[in-house]
Amino acid sequence: MDLSRVHKKTAEAHYFLRLLIEQEPRIGGDKEPFDFLLSAFHNAGRTVDYRLRHEHGAPYKAWRKAWDARLTPEDRALIKFMIDDRNLEVHQSGSSRVVGQEGVEFGIGEHRLPGGGGIITISGPPGMPPATLYRPTYSFTINGADRKATDACRDYLALLRRMVGEFEAAHL
Repeated sequence: MDLSRVHKKTAEAHYFLRLLIEQEPRIGGDKEPFDFLLSAFHNAGRTVDYRLRHEHGAPYKAWRKAWDARLTPEDRALIKFMIDDRNLEVHQSGSSRVVGQEGVEFGIGEHRLPGGGGIITISGPPGMPPATLYRPTYSFTINGADRKATDACRDYLALLRRMVGEFEAAHL
């Protein structure tokens, strides 16, 4: 059984997850790169199941039905959410991810910005309170609970990898 194209898609999803994690802490600048990377992650992740369904047909479909039945309700909800969110991103108005913001304080001196965003120098009189810069935060609401977007993506990728590994082990 050749799963090389499936493994390539899981590696692609991992690549985009790594870039999402790197992009996430950036202060200032364009917010679109996070959305672009999230879309790419969604598409790579969804293609894992697509390739299995189309390259391994009936054996995969029957196996997948049984595998889904063994998942915890939380894992089933995460998979459904990610599929639905990908469909929103591709076919409708965009991902349901929520953008918030959090403040990051910087005292007097030179500081390297998180996420490779450069260097900032804060100056002022002694005793000056820290300067606060704001960065975006990204989250999903899954089954009524807010989850950091990159954490949800990491857990989804782990489920996809588990699914591929268990299917491969069952059909060798």
